[in-house]
Parts: sequence; C-alpha cells; structure tokens
Amino acid sequence: MHHPAADPSNDAPLRGMTVLVVEDEPAAAREALAEITSLGASGLHAETVKGARALYADNDIDLIVLDRMLADSEDGLTLLSWFKELEAPAPGVLVASRLSTADDHIRGLDLGADDYIDKPFDMRVLAARLKALARRVDATRSPKTVLIWGDLELRTLNGRALWKGEAIELRPQAFKLLHALALHKGEYISREALWRAVWPEYKNLNVQDPVINTAINRLRKSMSGIENGPQILSENLGYRLRLKE
Repeated sequence: MHHPAADPSNDAPLRGMTVLVVEDEPAAAREALAEITSLGASGLHAETVKGARALYADNDIDLIVLDRMLADSEDGLTLLSWFKELEAPAPGVLVASRLSTADDHIRGLDLGADDYIDKPFDMRVLAARLKALARRVDATRSPKTVLIWGDLELRTLNGRALWKGEAIELRPQAFKLLHALALHKGEYISREALWRAVWPEYKNLNVQDPVINTAINRLRKSMSGIENGPQILSENLGYRLRLKE
C-alpha cells in the first residue's frame, strides 16, 4: 500500500525559527524548550528580563514564551515595555503565567503580547499556540534595531545611547561612531572600516583624514563624565572600545 510522503513542514512547523523562553523555573524552562525543539525551532533560554534583552540583541528571535513572575519579583511584562521603547516591530510574544485573572490577560495584551495562556498548561496547548503565532509572524526579518554589550545599549531607530539605563547625550554622527565601535565588542577596528561605517557619503577615502581624530576626541569627551564608562583606545591605525569589568 502506498503512503504519501510526509510533509516536512507538518513535522517541524517552526523550522528555521528561533524561540526564546523567558522562565526562571528550570524544570518549566526545560519542558518548554523540549517542546519547542520538537517543533523544529531553535530554543534559547533566559531567566531574567535583562538576560532576555541581551539574547534578543545578539540573535534573530522570532517568538518569545514569556513568564511574568521572574526572579527578584520581576514582571516579565517589562520586556514588552522595552520593545515599545525601541520603536521597532517586536517578535511574536506568548505570555505564560500563573497570573490568570481577566485583568492580567488584558494588561499583557494591551502591552503588546500576542497571546496569553495560564499556567499550568498542557504542552500540546503550548505547541498549538506557538504554531498559530508563527503563522501570524511576518516572515521578513527587520534589521537589528538594538545593540547591547555589557551595560551599553544602543537603539538604532531613534539614535539613543544608554549606559546602565541612563541616556548618553550624543549627536547623530557620534552615535554612528559609537555604534561602529560597539559592533566589534572590544575588537580592533581599522580607520578604513570606521570611515566606511560612519562617513559612507565620502567616496574619496583618506584614512589619515583628521576628521576621524576629531570625531573620536568629541566622542571621548561626551563619555568622559560617565563613571567607569566606555573607553576608546587607539591601536596602531585603528581603535577599539573597552568596557571596564
């Protein structure tokens, strides 16, 4: 008897997607991640909102399973507020929480969650909700809109720089320069690469142009008042950004 070939998309409906589980209970996180990988997705795990922000900045996250009652009495919904501050499209978010009143659901959905389920839940329900959410998520990836390295956060849509959550006042060019340096996360970047990243409108490249030195010095001055803040180090014909441990 002939059996039709199985459709791989049915076996792995989340194939190619990355799902972040924000959950501080290890057993619950393991169970959710196992279900997510069985659906064909890659799974990441964070126990805190801060950890979730860092993983979001370094990875292309498609979906998030978000607990609310996290460590240190942290409400996972603060992650949704952070997405709003970025002024960028957020991943699909499924809140999974023991906070289960109608008001809890309304608050989560009002802040930007796509779905909300109450704990405890059957893993088959989680799978069905994630598959439905995946169908609604835009397949086109938006450009990365935030860079996080240590205590430094750079938001590219609005040109905002923050150190430990406090704004660093920078002009647009200084922001582009800091972003170019931060992308290398402590590694050396040549003057030529820096020039192409910050001044692409100038076609006649001259890596010895004093405009680079001037811009670096202005950026250093802008950050000079930050206690134990980022430092720009000169190395040979280039620069690197250093964050103190």
